[in-house]
Amino acid sequence: MKNNILGGLLLILLLLCTTGLCDVTKADTISVIDGADRSVNVPCPPERIVSTAASASELICILNGKDSIVGRDKYSTFPPVLEDIPVVGSYSKTINVELVLDQNPDLVIADTSILPETIEQIETAGVPVLIVGRNCQIEPVIYNIRLIGQIMDDEETAEELIEFMEGYLDLIEERTKDLKDEEKPLVYHECREYKSNANGTPKDQHIIFAGGINIAHEDEVERPIVSGEWVLERNPEIIISKVSSSAPATEEVLKEKRDELLSRPGLVETEAVLNGDVYVYHTFLRRGPRLPGYLLCFAKWFHPELFEDVDPMEMERELLDRFYDLELEGTWAYPTH
Repeated sequence: MKNNILGGLLLILLLLCTTGLCDVTKADTISVIDGADRSVNVPCPPERIVSTAASASELICILNGKDSIVGRDKYSTFPPVLEDIPVVGSYSKTINVELVLDQNPDLVIADTSILPETIEQIETAGVPVLIVGRNCQIEPVIYNIRLIGQIMDDEETAEELIEFMEGYLDLIEERTKDLKDEEKPLVYHECREYKSNANGTPKDQHIIFAGGINIAHEDEVERPIVSGEWVLERNPEIIISKVSSSAPATEEVLKEKRDELLSRPGLVETEAVLNGDVYVYHTFLRRGPRLPGYLLCFAKWFHPELFEDVDPMEMERELLDRFYDLELEGTWAYPTH
């Protein structure tokens, strides 16, 4: 008798599921730990996303979700398909909550700069807020890829992308791991004129990872303001600077910045300028999945003899073709040799 009752219940359950009245295979939401170590219940996959973190917007497009983005920040412009989506603020810290909610999202994704009161306003309106970590550090980038891959229900592509990135990161580590300090060049990185990066900043970590020594590493201020005299006293063998995300990624723009560094009175006597070892990159090159290509540029600039067979832009071409369905356009680092 019990067996008959149990069989009947199972049959009813099967009929309900096959007619779409219940779903025992997939929940409407999942609970995840975001980049701020918060437990967040999010729809999986979300149908309407407002993303105010450019790196997250990029990942959503890669991971099967470009049609789900209904609002973005000003800097979410890559891949180019994002440019037609409404802007709700400059970036996470400055988003307009009213504009965000006007898009009727079922998920808002922001970076760590978002204000606590902004989170509260959005979540009070019944919309979960997911925070992603830094987009230019290796571990947070990989965590973000897995997190968004899970949310977008495309974990397979997420793992393929991570495997692709780690192949190049492992290459850099393998070729630089046995270098002695005297084999590592002294590097001056400038984020703005005479503003550098000390211990604890992503740029400091990038220089170390690629086999260099950051001349500002020991400074007590994370982003110290220095001077031409200070730089010359430390006499870097490599000088690196960047152009902003709002600048076009063209050889002309990057060359103009490099020419300014080469001719700046406070730098002209450094070993880096005297030997022409001055390099410029576009900020977008170091963002999210593109980070390994940026680090490859550093490694090749620091140790051309160790990376003679490596073309960082070839890695970029493969990445864009395989995961973005795009061709490499523009100039993202100069010079690349």
